Amino acid sequence: MKTRIKELRLEKNLTQESLAKHLGINQATVSKLENESITPDATLLISLSRFFHVSTDYVLYLSEQRLTADLLLADNLHHLKKYQHLISLYQKMTPKQQRDCYTFVCSILDGGGTSEPQVS
Repeated sequence: MKTRIKELRLEKNLTQESLAKHLGINQATVSKLENESITPDATLLISLSRFFHVSTDYVLYLSEQRLTADLLLADNLHHLKKYQHLISLYQKMTPKQQRDCYTFVCSILDGGGTSEPQVS
């Protein structure tokens, strides 16, 4: 089945390896997807759609419309609920736990966590 994965990947100036890392798959799978050797399963198709901010139909050449308003709203609501939950957990932490959490997250993102977070 023909997909727009390569086109979307190149728009973002990503290598197959970097796209694979973002999606939690291996580079060989990205190559097979782009060469149409395999078809993405539903879970991967949704991940691709979210990562590239396009509809699943667009990824699969079933539509020329990149994103529908309904999909954009659903995606935003999904992320909003996730962020609200994380904020709620963070607010329940002690100031020391918040600093440790901040330092940990910064270390994961290679931000170094050099400045102290503003704890209120």
